[in-house]
Amino acid sequence: MNILPQSALIKHLTLPLFILLSACSLAPDKSVDDLISEAVRDQAIEEKLDVTAQETPEHYIKLASESTGETQQKYLMKAAELLYQRGDISSAQNQLENIKAEDMADSRQIQIQLLAAKIALANHNPAQSLELLPKQTRMTVPQFIEVGEIRAQANTAMGYLIEAIKTRVQIDNYYKDDKQRENNHTEIWSALNALPSVVLNKLGSSNKTLQGWIELTQIVRTAQINNQQLQNNILDWNTRFPEHPVSKTFLTELLEEHVNTQTKVQAIAVLLPLSGPYQAASEAIKSGLLSAYYADIKQEHKPTIRFYDTGIKDLEFMSLYRKAVQDGANYVIGPLDKTIINQLTQLNEFEIPLLTLNYAEESLSTANNLYQFGLLPEDEARQVAELAIRQNKTKAAILVPDGPWGQRLKAAFQQRYTELGGTVLSSQFFNDKIDDYSQPIKLLLNLQDSNNRHKDLQQLLGTELKYTPYRRQDIDMIFLAATSRSARSIMPAFKFHHAGDIPVYSTSHVYSGYKNESADLDLNDLTFCDLPWTLVGEDKLNQTFNEYWSEQQNYTRLFALGIDSYHLLYNLKLLSKYDYARFAGQTGNIYIDDNNRLHRELLWAKFRKGIAGYFNTTIAPTILPAIEPDQS
Repeated sequence: MNILPQSALIKHLTLPLFILLSACSLAPDKSVDDLISEAVRDQAIEEKLDVTAQETPEHYIKLASESTGETQQKYLMKAAELLYQRGDISSAQNQLENIKAEDMADSRQIQIQLLAAKIALANHNPAQSLELLPKQTRMTVPQFIEVGEIRAQANTAMGYLIEAIKTRVQIDNYYKDDKQRENNHTEIWSALNALPSVVLNKLGSSNKTLQGWIELTQIVRTAQINNQQLQNNILDWNTRFPEHPVSKTFLTELLEEHVNTQTKVQAIAVLLPLSGPYQAASEAIKSGLLSAYYADIKQEHKPTIRFYDTGIKDLEFMSLYRKAVQDGANYVIGPLDKTIINQLTQLNEFEIPLLTLNYAEESLSTANNLYQFGLLPEDEARQVAELAIRQNKTKAAILVPDGPWGQRLKAAFQQRYTELGGTVLSSQFFNDKIDDYSQPIKLLLNLQDSNNRHKDLQQLLGTELKYTPYRRQDIDMIFLAATSRSARSIMPAFKFHHAGDIPVYSTSHVYSGYKNESADLDLNDLTFCDLPWTLVGEDKLNQTFNEYWSEQQNYTRLFALGIDSYHLLYNLKLLSKYDYARFAGQTGNIYIDDNNRLHRELLWAKFRKGIAGYFNTTIAPTILPAIEPDQS
């Protein structure tokens, strides 16, 4: 774009300016000539910015060094924006801090606030991002859309999916570009897919558009178990929501992706240690799988299932796998043994897909057609870290059992916690074979230092002193990895050692999986994550377990694992193809990573009066002020 000569620019701007001046009173200290000069200057700056739009941030920093006042600030702003687009977040932030916002017009200040919010989001600080957003309640349509997108991204990062969905529905009508609207619809769909079923099934809205999105998601989620009626249900949905903004292209693609990823499961081979030390665990998985099989209403396409015992001594797993293939299986479930899975990940190819029921120690795998699934405790530890940070608990202490299991959970929690900006200030191991946890807790809380100071003071004064041990005050959460037996002793010990006011977070292992009010009274105020199966499960499969397995409550989660292993076979292609895809299972909302490892997003609960009560973490605790675009 060429910069107009000043005379031509004045001619170009004169008519709009006189129209503006006739509509409002002039400031007493500015003449018409002053206003024309300011307009000419602003237009020249904008033209210059456009001319050099392909230049580097360094170019604008140089222009800024040669300018003063508002002109300088605009060049600095352009440099900061280009640095952000380049991905140099630190430099963009430094450049932004050099800008004097008070020297700029309101519209430019909104631009500065938007960039600051985006930088905070890029720095994994979504809460700060929301705080930095413009406080103005009216703004231009593009600014309104950008504020909405940042709000939605920040709320998604904090797990407040419902707020993110509502925001995206609000801004959807203001997109002028079809591609942008499609992207927004994909984000809405992704957030809805990530909602736990217990939330989605109870979700409703007076907003017709949002209600349409909710019901469409419920229809597709039902199809994960039975997709025979999917097409008819979507057609019915279309008649009930004829004005819904979702495009026909979106609906067509939605139907196609489910049709194209349908899996024909004709024969399943299940390879489990049905004899030996893992027999009881395997029987629980087997019973869960068969319960799902018999409850499956796809009568016409029911596969055959054959079980193979991997517990037989000196029997090689791959020999059983090849026998299963020869017997006609087109899917294999198993093994359970981590040692065998470690070996399987080193192979190149499997003739038919294999869904393991545990994980290899290393996340990388070279094996094609190998999918790893199970109750991975490290996933739970990472989700504890995420919730703690979301709740602004940024200084942690860690207490875990001594041994490989405790070390794995400690490492998983600490890695994710520090990634999100948290700091681990103290960690201790305990012996879970004994019931006295005083020593590691004292060390965790620095109580030993307080005791030593007390003894030194008594010796110095030569008299008995009354005192209360003083624990460290710089931690605001404790991550506890423990079984329910250990946790029932550790939680009272925290209170005894003056740490009863520190929030304690844990994994599913602190909960037995069934109500035991008297035994769990000591777990009050403990927050933990767990399976939908144990926290909110109320379907027929839960009834089956309670009726036939009431004496085997310790295996309840393995029963749920068996249920999901059956249904996952039908959904593996969908999960593998789409990043947003989730399978709403009994063990969690399940997704797959690039290494074909399946992960579970769990629910949250807290003990109150000895009862574990589920609570919803997808709703934002505070409602952000409403904004609207200025379309005048």
